Amino acid sequence: MKREHLLWLLAITAGAAPVMQFGQGDDFDGLRFGVDGTFNITIFEDLHFGEPEGVSQYGPSGDNKTTKIISSILDNAPPSFAVLNGDLLSCEYITPDRVNATIDQLLEPFKTRNVPWGSTYGPHDMTSTCSTRAMAAYEQKTGGQLAWTQDMVQGEYEETGTSNYYVPIYGSTRGGNPNLVMLLWFFDSRGGKAFGKTSADGIDVQLEDWVGQKVVDWFNLEKMAMAQQFKRVIPSVAFVHTPVYAMKNSTQRIDPNTSPGINEEAVVYQGMACESGSKTCHGNERAASSFMQALGSTQGLMAVFSGHSHGNDWCMSWTVDDNVGGENDIPLCFGRWTGYGGYGTWARGARQIVLRENTKEIDTWITLEDGNISGHVMLNATFGTDEYSAVDVTKSPPLPPHT
Repeated sequence: MKREHLLWLLAITAGAAPVMQFGQGDDFDGLRFGVDGTFNITIFEDLHFGEPEGVSQYGPSGDNKTTKIISSILDNAPPSFAVLNGDLLSCEYITPDRVNATIDQLLEPFKTRNVPWGSTYGPHDMTSTCSTRAMAAYEQKTGGQLAWTQDMVQGEYEETGTSNYYVPIYGSTRGGNPNLVMLLWFFDSRGGKAFGKTSADGIDVQLEDWVGQKVVDWFNLEKMAMAQQFKRVIPSVAFVHTPVYAMKNSTQRIDPNTSPGINEEAVVYQGMACESGSKTCHGNERAASSFMQALGSTQGLMAVFSGHSHGNDWCMSWTVDDNVGGENDIPLCFGRWTGYGGYGTWARGARQIVLRENTKEIDTWITLEDGNISGHVMLNATFGTDEYSAVDVTKSPPLPPHT
């Protein structure tokens, strides 16, 4: 059975939207490894555009500073692809008529430099006045072929979220019939408030803050379809804004030499917000564990990258339980918060990752806003035992108000 037919049948079962096998259109070459066999990704996260004066100490000037940081990092090391890994906006402070203009400001550095991107969404991207469905549609409209953000899983937002999709990366050899080499998986950890809804007493409706079961089912079915079609393991990397609960309580266990990075706050993980006692959200760690099990059983998964906790930027080695069926330990990594909105004073920056066409190793580090490098590690079979220099905890320089 051809993969297109199999995916169509599976899509009907899982509620997923069938996707094109190559690129974003018949006339588009798609994403490929460079002639040197590398594919470079820069991860920006927790940008929190749109915070007004009185909420952020910087107000709109903070967004201007965030844009300059993004531009500087892109100029110093132009990537093959950028990932916007959640909490792009602080939508609770943005009126509906300002959402698209705020997205335009965020995306301008990527569009002017012709850098393709894909987004995940976080809880601050979904509010009673701001919809991630509309955000994804606008990204596609304004970004054209640069925008890879999609919604492949059909269903109400409360069930599935929005940013669930994958992006194929093909081999460096040019010409027709490209060879699929790697996959980038994107997942929506949901959370936030229901768009356009309030409870009977007029309170915004809290949403479940984990990757939903319908998305997990889609993920598992897509993996099965690809295994049947390609008859080989396809290496992959995953991105999701809120960390999986395997990272719960890990702050106390992080070794500054085997997992170098700032380690300044407890991990906020999937299912945690609902566990805290919300009246309108009844999720728990057990529900959130389904996604973690799906990741753990994914052959060829090289790493999972998350954000959300601004005071962390380390990687840890997750030993997958035997009953999950994983073949190796999987690195779980934070990026580095980028925006001058949101909480904290840690130095802003971005995580860089280098994928190689013929190996299952990831070279990764943090580029800080001043251009310095922090926490350079190699995610490979010995990660977790290899030792590195501990990092310094640095703070952003004070930004004069109203600049």
